[in-house]
Parts: sequence; C-alpha cells; structure tokens
Amino acid sequence: MNLNNNDTFFRRNSFLLISAAWVLTFAFIINNYWSGSSTSNAGQKAIQKYININQKRIDAFCLDTSLINTIVKGNYDESFLKNEVDKDYFIFFYKISDANNSIPVFWNTQVIEPDSSIIYGYNGISFQKLLNGWYVINKRTYKSATGDYYKMIFLIPVKWNYYVENKYLQNSFVAESNIEKTYDVSTNPTRHEIKDSKGQPLFYLRQLRNPIEHDNPLAMWLRILASVLILFFIHKLANFYVERKGFWHGFLILIIPVIFLRFLSYRFHIPLNFQQLKLFDPSVYGSNFFIRSLGDLLINSILFIWIVLFIRYHFNYDFSGVKFKNEAIKYSAIISLVILMILITLISGYTVQSLVSDANISFDVINFFTLNIYSVIGFIVLSCIATGYFFLVQLLLQPLDVFIGHQKRYLLYLVIAVTDLIILTFMRHSSYVSFNLFLLLWLLLFIYLLNFKYLLLHAYNLVSSKFIFWVFFFSVSITALIVLKNRTKELEDRKHFAENLAIKADPSGPYIINIILNDFRNDFLASVFNRFKNPYQNKFLKDSLINENFSGYLNKYDTRIYTFNSNELPLYNEDSTTFNSLNAIIQTQGKPTAIPDLFLYDISYDRFNYISKKNITDSTGDTLGYVFIISKPKTFKSDALYPELFSKGNINSIESSPVYAVAIYNNNQLSSSYNDYPFTTEIDDNNFTNNEFKTVQKNDYEELWYKASADKVIVIARQDRFFIESVTLFAYLFCSFLLIAIFFNLTNHFLTEQRSKKNTRNFFQLTIRNQVHGIIILISVFSFSIIAVTTILFFIDRYHSNNREKLSRTIHVMDNELRSAIDTMPASNYELIKFESLSHNKLEKTINNVSNIHAADINLYDLDGNLKVSSVPLPYNKGIVSEKMDPIAYYHLNKLKDVQYFQEQKIGNLTYLSNYLPVRDNQGKEYAYLNIPYFESQNNLQDEISNFLVTIINLNAFIFLIAGIIALFVTNRITRSFSLISDKMKKINLATGNEEIVWNRKDEIGDLVKEYNKMVKKLDVSAEMLARSEREGAWREMARQVAHEIKNPLTPMKLNLQYLQLAIDNNSPDVKNISLYVAGILLEQIEHLSQIAGDFAQFAKIGNTKNQIFDINLMLENSITLYSTNDEIQIDSDLYPNEILVEADKTQINRVFNNLLQNAVQSVPDYRQVLIEVKSELRDNKVLISIKDNGNGIKQSMINKIFTPNFTTKTSGTGLGLAMCKGIVEKLNGRIWFETKEGEWTCFFVELPVKTQLDKEKK
Repeated sequence: MNLNNNDTFFRRNSFLLISAAWVLTFAFIINNYWSGSSTSNAGQKAIQKYININQKRIDAFCLDTSLINTIVKGNYDESFLKNEVDKDYFIFFYKISDANNSIPVFWNTQVIEPDSSIIYGYNGISFQKLLNGWYVINKRTYKSATGDYYKMIFLIPVKWNYYVENKYLQNSFVAESNIEKTYDVSTNPTRHEIKDSKGQPLFYLRQLRNPIEHDNPLAMWLRILASVLILFFIHKLANFYVERKGFWHGFLILIIPVIFLRFLSYRFHIPLNFQQLKLFDPSVYGSNFFIRSLGDLLINSILFIWIVLFIRYHFNYDFSGVKFKNEAIKYSAIISLVILMILITLISGYTVQSLVSDANISFDVINFFTLNIYSVIGFIVLSCIATGYFFLVQLLLQPLDVFIGHQKRYLLYLVIAVTDLIILTFMRHSSYVSFNLFLLLWLLLFIYLLNFKYLLLHAYNLVSSKFIFWVFFFSVSITALIVLKNRTKELEDRKHFAENLAIKADPSGPYIINIILNDFRNDFLASVFNRFKNPYQNKFLKDSLINENFSGYLNKYDTRIYTFNSNELPLYNEDSTTFNSLNAIIQTQGKPTAIPDLFLYDISYDRFNYISKKNITDSTGDTLGYVFIISKPKTFKSDALYPELFSKGNINSIESSPVYAVAIYNNNQLSSSYNDYPFTTEIDDNNFTNNEFKTVQKNDYEELWYKASADKVIVIARQDRFFIESVTLFAYLFCSFLLIAIFFNLTNHFLTEQRSKKNTRNFFQLTIRNQVHGIIILISVFSFSIIAVTTILFFIDRYHSNNREKLSRTIHVMDNELRSAIDTMPASNYELIKFESLSHNKLEKTINNVSNIHAADINLYDLDGNLKVSSVPLPYNKGIVSEKMDPIAYYHLNKLKDVQYFQEQKIGNLTYLSNYLPVRDNQGKEYAYLNIPYFESQNNLQDEISNFLVTIINLNAFIFLIAGIIALFVTNRITRSFSLISDKMKKINLATGNEEIVWNRKDEIGDLVKEYNKMVKKLDVSAEMLARSEREGAWREMARQVAHEIKNPLTPMKLNLQYLQLAIDNNSPDVKNISLYVAGILLEQIEHLSQIAGDFAQFAKIGNTKNQIFDINLMLENSITLYSTNDEIQIDSDLYPNEILVEADKTQINRVFNNLLQNAVQSVPDYRQVLIEVKSELRDNKVLISIKDNGNGIKQSMINKIFTPNFTTKTSGTGLGLAMCKGIVEKLNGRIWFETKEGEWTCFFVELPVKTQLDKEKK
C-alpha cells in the first residue's frame, strides 16, 4: 500500500475526525463555560441560580404597584389568576384588620400556606421548614392608596419533605432533579452555602455522598456524536486496509481501537460518565463486570453485531485448501469449532434469558402501559444479539462444512450433540440444565436449517426474503423463551401473593398503617404520656389520635388505643383488656408483617386484626408506660377508599391489577372474593394437601389454587391470554429485527459507498416488488395510525366525560344529602360552617357517612376558601396539601358564581379530577363550597387502550405478512411478463435472427409486446445492413492495417535490394559481403512480417478457446522462471501459498502473463536495474494477480488508450498485445486494469474467478 493511497484516504475521510474534534470542543465549552453543570457543585449552583432568579422576580413584583393594586382590589380576571398560579413561587396577601388580625385576600396555590409564625413574624427574607418542605420566605408590607395595610408573603419552595414518600410524593429538590440522594438541606454551616440576593446565607447543603458529575444534556449528546464519528472513521479505515492489505490487517485496525475505547468507557468514563444516565442504573439490569447495566448491554450488543457483520462482509477464505497432517488434528479442529459454537450459543442464550428473567424490565406486551423505554431497548438488544449470533454461527459453519463435507453433515449433528451433552454433564448441578437442553435441541434445528443453501444469508443483503425467514425463525424462538419466562415469573408472583394472603387478607394494610404509626413516635408519646393519666384528657387524646390519623382513607379500620403505666396497669381504657392478654396475643398469636413492631392475628376463620406495641421511655431510658394500637379492617363493598395518594405505586402488583381475581375459601365455602370473576361458592379439595399449589384451567382463565391450611384455600384467577401474548410479542420482535436490519443497511451504505447523489439515489431505488410491498404497508400503517389516534382520543374523551358525569351526579346527590342532614341540626347552617364544636363534630360525622355510602371523598370549604370538614383529613393534617381552596376553583365559585366547576389538580405528581359545587340553603344563599377529589387511577382506561393497541399492532404485523404475500403474487404476475420480455431482449443478437413474442392478451403488456415485435423486425433489417457495413469496414480496416504493417518492413527490404543491385551493376569488389549484409536484413524483416502475421492470427483466435481447470500459481511460476534466468532482471514473487484453480484456456492465460511480463521488462529504461514484483492473493472467490515494474510509467495522455487495438507506446509493434490480454481476461468474466505513477512505476492487475476442488472433481 503506497503513500499516495494513504493520502487519498485521509483526504477523503479526515472530515470525520475534524468534525469529531469540533463536536468535542463544543461539548467542552457548553459543559464548562455555558452550563457549568459538570462540576461537583452543580447542585449547589442550580439551587442558588433558582433562588436568585425567583428573588429578582419577587422584587420586580413588589415594585409593580399596579399589579399589587389589582390583587388587593380583586379586579383581576381568570387569565391574570392563571398567570400568577403558574409562577414558580407562591404568593399570599393578607389584609391587616383593625384588631391586627390577618385576613387572607389572595393566594395562588393549594400546595402550602404560611403558618402563624410567618404571618405574624417579622418582615424580611428567611429560610424555614413548613409541613411539606423547606422554603425561602420573603415577607413585606404594602400600604394601599386607601390607607389599608397588607402583608405580602412569598414562598420559594426549595425541597419537598412530605410525610410519606412514594411515586407521587417525592422528597426532591425543586431546582434540580435527582440530587436528593447526594445533598440534603441543613441549617448548620457547610462548604455548600446558599445565599440570598443580598449575599447573606440562607441555608446550607449537606453532602450525603460524592456526587455523580452530570453533563449538560446537549454536551452529553455532542460527546456521543463525536464517539460515533470516530467509530465511523475507524470503520472506514478498516475497510480501506481490508482492500489494500487484506482482511486481517483491516480486522485488527477495527477491533483494537474498539476494545481500547470500550476499556476507556469502563475504566475512565470516556467519552462520558454513563452512570449519570438512568439507562446505566444497575437496579434496572446488571449481570457482571462487562454487563453492568442495560446501557452497557446495549452498547456491547451494537458493537458485537457491528464486528460480526464486518467479519461476515469481508472475511472470505477458501478452507478447501487447508491440509491436515493427520485425521487427529482434523477432528481436533472440528471439535474446537463445535465447542466454540456451543459456547457462543450458551452465552447468547444466557444473556437473553438473563435479560428476560433478571432485569427489572417489562416485556408484558399485553399491558401496553407497563412498557417503557427500557422495554424498547430490551427488544433492540435481543434483535442485535440474535442477528450477530446468526452471522457468527454462519462463519463457524464455513470451515466445518469443508472439513466434514456435505455428504457427512450428519457427523456435524452428532459431534454437536455429543459435545453439548458432555458440557451439560459438567453443568448438571446448575439450575439451567433444562434451559441448556432446550438450547441444544434448538441449535440442532438451527444448524439443520442452515444446511439449506437457499437460506444462506449474506451480510450485505440484510433485507431480503431469506432475511424475512430468519427474522421469523428468531422471532418465534425468542417469543417462546420470553412467554415461557413471563409465565414462570407471573406464576411465582401469584404463588407468593397467595402465601401472603394466607396470613393476611389486606395486601396494602401494613403499608398504610405504617404511615400512621410514624405519629406514634416515642418522643411524642413520652411528651404527652402524663395526659393519659387524666381520665378526661386520656379520652380526648385517644380520640384526637384516632380522628387525626385513622379517618378518611384510613377510616377503613376500627382502631382502639390501650394505655398502661410502667407497672403494666391500665390507664382508663375502654374495656377491661389487660396488659398480659395483649402481650400474649403478640407473643403467641402474632404473625410478623413487613413493618417492624406490627403484627396481625386471626380473630375468626376470615377475620384478623393488626396490633402494635410501643414501649414509652423518657430521655434517660426509664419506662413511662406502654401503648397498644389494635386496628380491625372494616369490610366495604368497594375498595374506592384505598388511598391512591398513599399507594406503593406498583401498578404491576397483583393486588392493584384488574387482571386478577382472588377468592378465599374457608372450610370449602367462599368467604370473600375480589374483582369480577364467577367463583364457585363451594370447592372440593379432597385431593389437595397442605401448602400445595395446583393450576386449574377453566374456559379462558387459569386458576391457581393454594391450600394454606386444612380449612383454608386461596384461589387466584387470571385470564389465559397465551395466544394473544405470543402473537403480540412476535409482532414486537419482528418489527425490532426489521428496524435493526434497516438501520445497519443504511449505516453500511453510507460508510462503504462513495458519497454522491447518484449512489444515494440508486440505493433508494426499489424494485417493483418492494414498491408494491412498501405501498401496501405504508397505507396500512398510515390507516391504522389514524384509526389508533382517533380511537384512543375517543377513549380518553369518553373516559373524562364519564368521570365528569359521574362526579357531577355524585356531587349533586351528596349536596342534597348534606343539606338534608344539616337542616335537621339545631344550629343554623352558617353557624355550622363557622363551627361551634359540637355541631362541627356532627357535621364531620355526616360528611364521613355520606363519603362511606358513595365511596367518594368530600371536602367542605367555607365562603372564604378555608377547609372546614374533610372525609380525607390526612393529606391536610400532614401538610401534603394546604387547607386553602384551589385559587382558580375559588375564583369560579366566589367571583364568577359558577353553579359547578370541574378542574384537573395535582398533589405532588398525582393528577386527579376535582369537582366543586356551591352549597345553598332554601333561600338560595351560598354558605359553603363542596368539593369531590376523584383519585381513581386510570387502570380501566389504560386497559382499554392497551387491548386496542395490541389489536392494532397484531393487525399491522398481519398486514405486513399479507402485504408480502400480495406483493409476491402481484409482482410475480407483473414481473413474469417483464421477465419474458427481458429474456427475449437478452437473447437479441445482431448476428442471428430474433424471435418475436407471442402475446394474446390485449393489455398494457400486450402494447409493450407489440412495440417490441416491431422493434425486432426493424432491428433484424438494421442488423443485416450493419453487419454488411461492418464486414466491409472491418475488411477495409484490416487491409489498411495489414498494408501499413507490411509496408514498414518492405521499404527497407526494397532499399537494400536496390543497393545490392547497384553494387552488382557496378561490379563492386565487395559484392559478397554486401550480399550477406542485405540477406541478414531481409531475413530480419521477413521475421518481422511473420510476427505481424502471427499477432493478427492470435488476435483473430481469441474466441477459439479450449478451457481446462489448472493451478494459475504454477503457470505464474513457469512464466517467472523464463525471465529469472536473466541476471539483469530481478523478479520478487509473493504467491498465494495454496493452489488457486481457474478454468480457462491455458495457452491464452500463458500469453497474457508473458505479454505483461515482457511489457514490464521493456518499460524499464536501460540505466535502471529491472525490478518486477509479482503477487497473487485470494479475495471473495476471485484471484487477484498484480505485476508491478519500476519503469517510467504511463503518461496521463495515454492512459485511456492503453487497451485500444493498434495503440502502442513502443517504437515498433502492432499494439495488439494489451488489447488481446483484455479480450482474453474479459471473456473469462474477469477484469484487467492498471495503476501508474509517471516516471516511477506501473502495476497491472488481473482478476479472475476461481474454481473449488469440488468443481475440479466434478469436471
């Protein structure tokens, strides 16, 4: 490979490296000078910037007196209010009354409200923890034009600190997400200081762990882009070396940089720290050091398929030339290749199984909303692994086919089976024996299918009918594995859930009660324990604890609190239950739950209680007394009161899924059931032992039976959707494989083809079959997409309409019941809302009763927007949401006097629908606002959309296959006609007569045939005239050339004869010597005439060949030997080590090489030592022979004429030599070309197709 070629390559492709360098430069600038997010103080900077921006906005707000006047006067519209609600900080206005009371007149949020310490505290900027988080507080006083004073309080949320944390309520920083695990708020000085606008410290950040550096998102993508550009350059460089130096040079150029770059990414986080991305979180998936996460598996899978496709595309070695010294070495090589194939199969199989079984990734394609970006990446990884595995096994089969032979393919199956069984023997103690056996059987089937030649697939032809077959095969295989593993996992989950139900019938109970037990802390109970010793305060305190905590959602429990002093004596309990009896329940009957210090115990065959014991100690550790909490779950017709807000957030759990139905049988009688499924009222469990599981198939459902004890059976039913799950999963995988194929096809095109509009246009030109197929698919996809979008929008609209209608109906019913209940009370309605304590308790009971009856939550606000009664007090008591009415809803009911108002609201990350209604008395006067927050999850809507999407996806996959079949039949009919015309056109020969096409149908093809037949007739006439003209022209040209070539030697012959005659006439004394001299010249010229005649004869005989199969290397060696005897000629040969068989005319091929060698020798000037380099190598089933000299090269003006007959650069010769070489080579379907550098060298290349040893044997 010469420097000129290197320069050309780098000149053409250096833009990739230059672009990568610029991209990395931009990434560095963005990361370090624009965002500054790459430093370890990124979280501190983001929070400081967030607070500074909001403080400036608050300052601007306070300077805008017109804005403040609009608020205090209440002269604003809804758009103004929404603009204020959308601010990042919270605004509160309080009017200062004559009695120095603060009356709220404006608020822009329902998230929080200032407490009394803020309202009645000093003006200025401070930092304080409120009920649901940490806030920067900015308090100011404003005097209006009328002389009234107003307190303006601004709250900038810094970090949420909810009472409970789940998927809806996240204790995160507002300014920067995902740093709460790294930093926490602290009031004690640290090096991470947050200041106010005046530079005074507000608070500090306490570092919990070393932060993971987070790149700016744009900088991160730029780094990834730079890495891709570098990999593209490496790929093109490897291709270049393959073409110039051979496969192994190119392969090393590819593999070494890739491994090095991957090592850098593992060890030094280059090009970036991938751990900052959730895709690289080991909690999603992690297997070993090399596959630490799903992201690492994705990268490794793409690199794997890339390298395998590179090998498959470029590696072509004729293993038929491999010779073994003995059979032992041969079979050792076969066994080694088989072991390697089995290991690759096991590694690929384990990786796929691990991804399906061990990863926290959903492949539940039936439930569309459980799928996420990790699921999509999972499908991509599966496709990459399968595609790379397919081509890698194909590569390993190439030598195995040669070593074993096609006739003995059964030996390959036998060797694979025996070797795999031996490996399985060593792995017999593994838990994967059955899986390994499955892989063995699958591998044998796979190898058997690969035995069919028409199923062989080339890497450069990824999109073809063969590829579709293998996509189908691998999609079915992986579908079977995933479905099997999904069913196994699902069955294990059901078994675990059944075992849990055996000891408790309330799946979410311990979690909910744990929320409440947080308030029964030792420090709190110790501070109030003396109050338990007073009979009146004891009852009041217990009632307060129960009402504040076990109400609303938690009203599903009947709760009692028992208190005992340090001597274990009761303190004014409701009944005579003793300390010892309660303690005995925990020690003898109590069953531990997942919550520490919380137990459950059975009180009847289908009832149980929760019990918890608290030992109360003072600061010195002395025991003050004991508190027992006993909670008994109530029975409701609906679980609507379960707290969605306080749920664990696991939408895939069995207890929260509508797919499952549960029944509990005691003494073979149905005692309770959940969800709609026709369980039988009685069962027969005679053939059923304790702690045994069994499955029962009933219609389209699968029931899992678990006998928990002699008299208790748990049944969990699930619809068996095996077929639809398999079809849908197959559709997903099928599409994934197609996308991977298209992606690598496009990438390969842009990496290997020369960048030109023509190449790109040719690449995207599709055949008629592909066009028909593509159009059918596009139309179907477009149609189904439109149908899917409109239908889903309809489902969503119907869902919201039904919810609104349900809420509207419910709130009106509640309004009537509430008014009826209030009318029966002695106090006036207005007084009830203002809350005289006794009436308030009655109203609260009324609210709770109505809430329980309708399974809905109720909030009652007074006319000032303050919450007075709620059936759900917990979110308000714990500060999760404030007791102020939503400002926009309040505006609609209080200002606009709407009779009803619907609004979507949020608590944390939970979005819910809320309905508001004014409550009026008999005179129509408003005295309260009624609110129903609708917390119902969207499981039913999602289930409906999922089923629809599954149907659409399956239909699209079905349409794809049908489109393929239709395209096949339609295009076959069209292309059959075109093929007939094409075959006839291929047979058109000017030297012979051409047949017309017989077509009886009068269609478009018939018109084309008619024109073709006319053309054939005209062509025959033209061919005859042309042949006559060509013959005459050829004879004239031949006569001219022969005359020219003969005339050249005849002239010196005539002159010499005239000279001899003159000497004789003059009786020259030297006649004898002159005669000898003239005779020599005449003989030389006659020899030249003979050579001219021979050249013309050979040129005419090019078409007359006697082909045979021979070793071309042997012929080259013979030709080299003829010239190597000359000491003035040095020939260096580098011939292929094994024989290379070609089928050709041996004499003509010998003439080609002799001609090229002779031209090479003659091209070297006399003052140089002749140096000839001869090489032969095998490429893509073709032999490439190069003959390079160190002559003067060929002038640029002559390059296009070298192979033209009669053209020569010599002072003598016919100019037929190279033309004859070109004719001989091209007649063998080969190529001949040359490269040259003027004044230095010329190299001629000859490329010929080769024959295998099998072809020779057939001959």
